Amino acid sequence: MRKILLYALILGLTGCATNKKTNTKAPREIKTAVNNPEVAAKPLVVAIKSRYIVKDSSTAKIFMELDVENLSRDKALQQMKEAFRLSWLLQSDYGVRDRLAFNRVDFSEQNFLVRDDKVEVTFDVQRPKNVSKALLLTEIFELATSKKSNNDLVIDFSAVRLSDRFGLYTTDFSRPLFRNYINKKDTFQIRSIDNHVKDLFLIRYSNDFDPAQSPMATSLRPVKSLNVEEIVKVQSGTPIQLSNEGLYFAVEDTLNSRNGFGFMIVDNRFPKFTMPEKLVKPLIYMSTSQETRTVNENPDAKQALDRYFLAVTGGNQALAKKIIKTYYRRIEEANRLFTCFKEGWKTDKGMVYIILGPPNKVQRSRDREVWMYAQSQNFSEIIFTFNKKPNQFTDNYYELVRYPEYQAYWYPFVEAWRTGNVME
Repeated sequence: MRKILLYALILGLTGCATNKKTNTKAPREIKTAVNNPEVAAKPLVVAIKSRYIVKDSSTAKIFMELDVENLSRDKALQQMKEAFRLSWLLQSDYGVRDRLAFNRVDFSEQNFLVRDDKVEVTFDVQRPKNVSKALLLTEIFELATSKKSNNDLVIDFSAVRLSDRFGLYTTDFSRPLFRNYINKKDTFQIRSIDNHVKDLFLIRYSNDFDPAQSPMATSLRPVKSLNVEEIVKVQSGTPIQLSNEGLYFAVEDTLNSRNGFGFMIVDNRFPKFTMPEKLVKPLIYMSTSQETRTVNENPDAKQALDRYFLAVTGGNQALAKKIIKTYYRRIEEANRLFTCFKEGWKTDKGMVYIILGPPNKVQRSRDREVWMYAQSQNFSEIIFTFNKKPNQFTDNYYELVRYPEYQAYWYPFVEAWRTGNVME
């Protein structure tokens, strides 16, 4: 009897899939583009990330990462100058319409860099008098269409946390990373703006977190305790390479770890998954409880993958290929977007993103993020609310507000995955 070796198919797809340029997909709607060879496509900002590092008691340096489509690498600076205007406004908080400071940022060779197909821009923001914390609102204005792309970032000028003063750097160590993971093969540094040398400690924990529970779950799992595996002493501003994968917590003092920050050391293929043992785990979001048990109880992960997709698709190899390609691309994107102290696919945001894709609209406040999916012929508008939760490893951790009523929406989307009807 002929057997379909689907693991080989998965390996090829996850290893060769093209990365989609949607690093933060939340604010935009997915549309199909039609190529017109006679008209050059104009640059389009599709995603923005930002972070800051406090330089001193009076200044914070802002780092922005822009995902810009239709940009020529060798002409990127000139294209950005001709197409966009960047400005910022500093106000007290969300919902407070005061103006503590504002300015325009001109793109120049001094503050502009293209790295890994992303545009990076830097600028300084001065601390207003008698202000310890403020909200930075940045706006990128597209001159041709008057379209505005916005980003928000809370700045703590008091710099209590280690992450306010230090960032993770790789490659040429010129700009901090906009992610919370480092591949095991990479050398990195923990640096301040002035590259001040300081003793730091990296506490490694076991990293065995469970996947997110369904949006309909009425009772949450008990919180797992973390075991310390090792403590490594390092110096800021010096090259570091760690051979052990896991969750690391950078602190100044092992006896007072409240203000440290977490990051992950991951395998060299991450955010892609290629090993059978890792490929089977995310199937939980599109599987029944019995299917999940069957997959997990099989000691041969490769065999479990083959049998799973054979059963789901009724042996339809073309359908299996379609599901595999789309599903594991979403897993990769969730890892890239939402990895914090655990892999992105295991987070609440990652789960929703994998099943429903990027939301059409996002609303943010200091302690909440709301994802809205547009009304369709089958559903009214679907809203997911994520509340910000205190976490020692990150200040950007959110948990989904769960309701049994999500069942009416969730299961049809899961069924769409199983039948190959999810559209990219």
